[in-house]
Amino acid sequence: MSCFFTVLRHGYRMNKRLEVTEGNVELEVCGENLILSPQKAVFWKQNQSLWISDLHLGKAGHFRKHGVPIPRAVHHADLTRISQLIQEFAPARILFMGDLFHSEGNEEWQDFVEWRHTYPSLEMLLIEGNHDILERTHYQRAALQVADELAIGPFVFTHEKQFTSGYNISGHVHPCVRMQGLARQGVRLPCFYFSSDHALLPAFGGFTGTHPVKTRKNDRVIGVSDGYLISLMA
Repeated sequence: MSCFFTVLRHGYRMNKRLEVTEGNVELEVCGENLILSPQKAVFWKQNQSLWISDLHLGKAGHFRKHGVPIPRAVHHADLTRISQLIQEFAPARILFMGDLFHSEGNEEWQDFVEWRHTYPSLEMLLIEGNHDILERTHYQRAALQVADELAIGPFVFTHEKQFTSGYNISGHVHPCVRMQGLARQGVRLPCFYFSSDHALLPAFGGFTGTHPVKTRKNDRVIGVSDGYLISLMA
């Protein structure tokens, strides 16, 4: 499925190619209103759903198990950020776009379960990713609905990019864009990526890597940096 998208809120131009917005940016995609947050999440207005991809909760515990002293607090910070988004948008549901948890169960999973049960009336759905290897009973105890993919309205949600009959929304690759400055200085920024037939969401987790995305003419790439969204103009 191919569709068009329009930016509904503008920031200020740094130059001919960069536009910077402090806070959220609203896009119209396939006739639906999406609010992009610098917290690396998306709120779909019509469906009242919050989209979050690639938390990789438990990754710190996985590293600690193998002798790398990564503090548990990195995942507490991620859960706090989700709570802030819930307060901001008051969603009816959260759609986790895969890789919610990094590997086998550990103490970070229990942290998530306790956090999840502080929102008993909030629907939470998980599109299974390649790292979501826990037994289904774990997800049931956390009151998570689980699916391989999900089609709602014009969108088809999957963890990895797929060719679908609807506009595909996925994560998995942890997309980023490289911003080039003077004297060959550069920085990688996590980004949202929208093409005519699919979108990639940035990794939400604070303890994740990034992978540069290849763009084509008319694609829209929106980088994330310290409370700002940076749109690369075609």
